[in-house]
Amino acid sequence: MELELEPITLPGVENKRPMVIAGPCSAESREQTMATALALADAGVQVFRAGVWKPRTKPGGFEGMGEPALRWLRDVKRRTGMAVATEVASAAHLRLCMH
Repeated sequence: MELELEPITLPGVENKRPMVIAGPCSAESREQTMATALALADAGVQVFRAGVWKPRTKPGGFEGMGEPALRWLRDVKRRTGMAVATEVASAAHLRLCMH
């Protein structure tokens, strides 16, 4: 069996393989998010990923910064030109990300 791969294309992202998507597990502060993004951009990373919502099985555990962190990701995109990504766990999260 032969594996046929289609290139992943994102607007504004150079189409090279492998595509590196990197960032912190969780966007915990504006400063941490931007410092990480600037370092990754300097290293040539084109897609920045940071967790915004971090659901946990243990109540009371850190569950991410939520909606405020989306502003930080928008700032990363504006300042570095990188594409940004995060996980969503609900339709409400998706709507927030699309604004």
